[in-house]
This record gives sequence, structure tokens and C-alpha cells, in this order.
Amino acid sequence: MPSRKPPHKPHKRGNEQYVAIPYAWLRHPNFRRLSSDAVRVFLEMHLGFYGSNNGSVGFSVRQAAACLHAGQGRAKKALDELERLRFIECTRQSSFNVKTKTAREWRLTTQPMEKGAASNDWKKNHSSRLEV
Repeated sequence: MPSRKPPHKPHKRGNEQYVAIPYAWLRHPNFRRLSSDAVRVFLEMHLGFYGSNNGSVGFSVRQAAACLHAGQGRAKKALDELERLRFIECTRQSSFNVKTKTAREWRLTTQPMEKGAASNDWKKNHSSRLEV
């Protein structure tokens, strides 16, 4: 039986791709503060992460709205909430001009970077000063 070469592109991967959610996330006060919309958007953002591209995960408000089956206002609130609680961090702003239309690029603070461990910024600010 010939050996199969593992695919390098995320859309060609098999069923082995998954998002592990450790108990540390589920029990942390910041994760419990997230709305259901924010959790759903956060999980959807993981579909764009495939191991080595953290910091350049492209995700737009339109994609968030499509995943929530809601308007762009509700999607923007979910993204803002994730950013405020530091689960995601914007690495490049969107650009809509005549030649290029690019979505924002994000870094997931729960996932490791190409060189180094995950920053876990979401753990560092669970004080009562955060607005809900």
C-alpha cells in the first residue's frame, strides 16, 4: 500500500483537524465573560489557523456576520469583545482601495506563534476593571 503524502494546505486536510479547548479556558473568568456570539466567532477564526500562520489569520466582519447568521453590527461587537478581552489581536488593518481589498489579519493569543509559545494575553487581565 503506497504511503500518503500529508497535505500542506488547510482546505485539503482530512478529518484529523480539530480545535482543542482546554479546561483552563473554560474555567477562566475571561472566557466565561464572552458572549455566545464571541465564542462562535472565536471558534470560526480557528478555521483559518493551520499551525504556522498565527499572526496572519485573515478574518473580516463579513465573515463573522456570515458565521453568526446576523448583521455586521452584531459581528463587530463580537470581534470587539474578543479583542477587548485579549483573545485576539489585530496585526494588520484592513485595506479597501481601488487595487486591493484585504481583510484584517489577526493573531490568536491562545495559539503558538511560528517561533515561540502562545502569549496567553487573555489570562493576564481578569481583574474587575474590565467592562462587560
